[in-house]
Amino acid sequence: MNRERVIDPSEIIVEGPSRPREEASRVNPWIRLLARYFDYALFFLLLLFTRKAFHGQLPLGKYEYFIPFEFFAWVLIEAILLCTWGTTPGKWFLKTKLKAGKRYKLNFFIAIRRSFSVWVRGIGLGIVGLNFFCMLVAFHRLKTLRITSWDRDDHIQVIHSPIGRWRIYVAVFLAACGILYYYQAKGRELQDVRTVVRSVDEYSSSAHLRTRLYLSS
Repeated sequence: MNRERVIDPSEIIVEGPSRPREEASRVNPWIRLLARYFDYALFFLLLLFTRKAFHGQLPLGKYEYFIPFEFFAWVLIEAILLCTWGTTPGKWFLKTKLKAGKRYKLNFFIAIRRSFSVWVRGIGLGIVGLNFFCMLVAFHRLKTLRITSWDRDDHIQVIHSPIGRWRIYVAVFLAACGILYYYQAKGRELQDVRTVVRSVDEYSSSAHLRTRLYLSS
């Protein structure tokens, strides 16, 4: 004789709305690069207004011809954002998270060390030529080993959530326009500075020559 089994209410499984799955195993170097340059674009535009307050000559300005200081300035800003908010504008917009153990907010010292390592090993201090070489090495390492050297050092996972194509298009547009606009403005400012310095040097040289002629006469 068959007996019908009574189902307890606690055994009933109700499926809720599915959430986008985060993928720690998926390697996406292009999204990581885009998120970083999205951050650079926003920061550089903010920096541009600050530069105008200093008439195009911020502290460390005389070293800008060798090492672009704006990439170094971002190291501290990024570390503060990662340890307080757990993300940056670019990572938030492109749904990329960093995870150290069970924490999504990095310890400040881990965050500053990671940001500094990215500046040195990832983008080659922002120096043209060295920049491209370092990014190429980092790209190859990420595709081959599935982790960058700076994430390996501090056992950090990079987690990507699915994103729509429109986010990529918007990020590419803003990153490209922001960085191009910044460097055009910076180039004009530095050119003005060089013109002023050249004029001062020429005036000093002519004044010195006139003084020598006057004393010898």
